[in-house]
Amino acid sequence: MRNKIITGLILLLAIIGIAYFANKKEVIAPNTNVVPVTPAPVVTNSKPIEFCFARFGQPNTNGYYDKYTLRLALDGEKATGELNLLPAEKDRKTGDFKGIVGPVNGEMMARTANLWWYTSAEGMNTEEELKIIFGEGTASIGLGEMVDRGDGVYIYKDPKKVSFNLYLTDVACTDLDERVNVESYLKENISKLSPVKAPVGGTWFVTYITIDIAKNTGVVTYEDGHREEKRNYTYVTEDKGEVKSLTIN
Repeated sequence: MRNKIITGLILLLAIIGIAYFANKKEVIAPNTNVVPVTPAPVVTNSKPIEFCFARFGQPNTNGYYDKYTLRLALDGEKATGELNLLPAEKDRKTGDFKGIVGPVNGEMMARTANLWWYTSAEGMNTEEELKIIFGEGTASIGLGEMVDRGDGVYIYKDPKKVSFNLYLTDVACTDLDERVNVESYLKENISKLSPVKAPVGGTWFVTYITIDIAKNTGVVTYEDGHREEKRNYTYVTEDKGEVKSLTIN
């Protein structure tokens, strides 16, 4: 009788153990219906936005005119570009710049670029502070008295007296590209393009160029140090604004 009781208890414990492990296995079984999470795509910076501005004055009695051009590329708050100040028959100043751009001013609906301009003028290269206000189709160049801050870098003597009276208007960047291509083509090939040969021992070099983008014409002035030529020209460009042909009359 005792043996039967012990045997029954063993069987009961075995049944309880089997049921326990079966339930545990069911609880920890993986859920095959879970949908995997797809990682969010990595967002990369977009291509910088480029703005172009220019101002071309009227030709003076010698046929020369003021030319001011500005290229401004924005990548978030970062700004890079090029400013060329080419007044007629006066000192010129050109160079690249970089810096940051502030938020939109609600009253002026414009932004201010605080820049460092790496200039080239009269054979000298200097780094200068530069401020440009731009918006609503115009850009104003900050001009004022400059002083050496002590390390060869020039800054505005009095930021409150900076004048923004040099206004440039927006233009198509492709037009500026075309101008650069035509000017480069003339300067590089003037000796071949000129209908007259330079005097013996002389070499032609370009001194001034005017361009009419709408008509694909212009006037080029060139000399060899003794003799000066001033002639009209016409040109044809390819799709990307590169010069296909140019003829000096």
